[in-house]
Amino acid sequence: MHKHMALWATVLLLLSVTFLAATASAKSVLDILREKGILSEEEYKQAVEEAREQEKKAVQAATEEGKKASKLPDWLNRISFFGDIRFRYEGIWNASLTDTQSNPDRNRFRIRARLGTGIDATEEVQGRLRLVTGDPNDPISTNQTLSDLFTRKPVSFDWVYITLSPWKTLGLDKLTGSTKPRFSVTFGKFPTPTFVPGGSELVFDSDLSPEGITESFTLWDQSSGPLRTVKVIAAQYTIKEFGSKNATNLFDDTDAYMFGGQILAELAPTPDIKLTVAIADYGFTELDTIARERNSNGSLQITNFVKLFSGATRGGALVSPSSCASPFTAPGCIAGFRGDFNILNASAQLDILTPWKQWPLSFGVDYAHNLNARKTNDDDGVWFIARVGRTANPGDFRFTYTFAYTETDAVLSVFSYSDFGRNGGTNLIGHFIAVDYVPFPRVTLRLMNHFVNFIDRPAGFHNPTQSRFQADVVLSF
Repeated sequence: MHKHMALWATVLLLLSVTFLAATASAKSVLDILREKGILSEEEYKQAVEEAREQEKKAVQAATEEGKKASKLPDWLNRISFFGDIRFRYEGIWNASLTDTQSNPDRNRFRIRARLGTGIDATEEVQGRLRLVTGDPNDPISTNQTLSDLFTRKPVSFDWVYITLSPWKTLGLDKLTGSTKPRFSVTFGKFPTPTFVPGGSELVFDSDLSPEGITESFTLWDQSSGPLRTVKVIAAQYTIKEFGSKNATNLFDDTDAYMFGGQILAELAPTPDIKLTVAIADYGFTELDTIARERNSNGSLQITNFVKLFSGATRGGALVSPSSCASPFTAPGCIAGFRGDFNILNASAQLDILTPWKQWPLSFGVDYAHNLNARKTNDDDGVWFIARVGRTANPGDFRFTYTFAYTETDAVLSVFSYSDFGRNGGTNLIGHFIAVDYVPFPRVTLRLMNHFVNFIDRPAGFHNPTQSRFQADVVLSF
C-alpha cells in the first residue's frame, strides 16, 4: 500500500510541476496505471480530480498573466481618434460665353484630410486636437487643390481646445439630483458651438473654427414630454489682437472681438416629431480691422460693402485691393467696411420619422438680419433646407434641396459659406441639389450642384446662372 501511495504521490507531483498537461493526456497516463493495478479505483478518481484542478489553476494563472501583459496603460484608454478623408472633383461653369472670357471655367481636383484625437482625462475634463489640410490663411475652407507639380500640401491645427464640466466636483449632482452635467465651458480653437438647421452655412461656414471661449448652460432636460431641452450658449471670440502701435498697427487699431449667444429649445409634440427652434445674436467689434486684413491676406473673401482709401465704395462682388502694398494705405487699399455688423439669427428645424425607417424627413430654415447695416437695405439672408433619407447604413440614400439668399451686408463674407458661387460671399441667390449614397460602411458618395446668380448685378458683370458641381468620395473613421 505504501508503495502504491508513493507512486501515486510521484505521479501527482509530476502533474503539478508540469501544469501544462491537458486533462485528456493526464487521464490517459492514469488509465494505464489503473489497468496495471498500480492505482486503485479510489486513487485513480482522486488523481483525475487533482489533475483537473491543477489544470484549472494553470489556465487561470495563464489567463491572468495574459491580461496583465495585454493591458494598455491607463492614459491610452483615455484617448480616441477620429477623422475623415475626402476626394472631390469640382467643376465651375458659366452659362454665358461672355463671362467665360473674364471668369473662365474651372475643372479641378481637391482633397481634404482631417485627423483628430480626443482626450478624456475625467468625466468632467476633455480635450480635442484636430489637424486639417488646406490654406492656413483661409478660415473657411479645408480644401487643398491638387496642382503645383506634385508639391507637398500644408497641414495645420484646426481644433485645440479643453472643455470643463465640473458638475460633480461642485456637488451640483447631489444638489439638483441630476448626474448629467448642466453646464460646460470650452477654451481654445473649437467648432462653432451654436445650433444650425440642416447644415446651414448662412452665417458661419461649417469649416470655420472660431477662437476664444464658449459656455453652455442646460436649463431644462427631459427625456419625455413636449418640451425636451432648453439651452443657452454664450460665445466670446477673439478675432484679431494688437499690441501697442507699431509697424503692423498703423491705425491704432484695438482688438477685434465677437460677443454673442444663442437660446435653443427642443420640442417633441409626438414621439415621431422633433422641433428645434433657436434665436441668436452675434455682435462684432472693430470691424475695420477685419476689413483691412484683406489688404495683406489674399485668401480672405470680401464681398460686403467696403470703403477704399481713395474714398470709393466697393461691394456686391469679390473685392480685390489694387496696387495695394505695405503700409496698405494706397488709394486702392481697403480702409474699412461701409457699415457695421450685429447679426440677429433665427432658425428652426423639423425632423419627422416616417413609417419607412430609411426615409426620415427634415426641414430647416435659417434667417439672418444685420441690425447695423448702414445706408443700404441689403441686410437680410435666408436658407431653406429640405431633406429626405439618411446616410447611416450601406444602401442608404439622402436627397437634399437648399434655397439660399444672402444680401450683400446680411452676414460677414469672410466667415460665411465658401462654396456659394465662384468665390463664396454675399449678394447671391442660389439653388443647391445634393444626392448622398452609402455604398460601404463609413464611405459616402455625394453629387451636388449649385445654381447661382447675383441678387443685384454689380457694374461690369453679367448675370447668367453659374454652376458649381461637386462629386465627393468621403471615408470617415
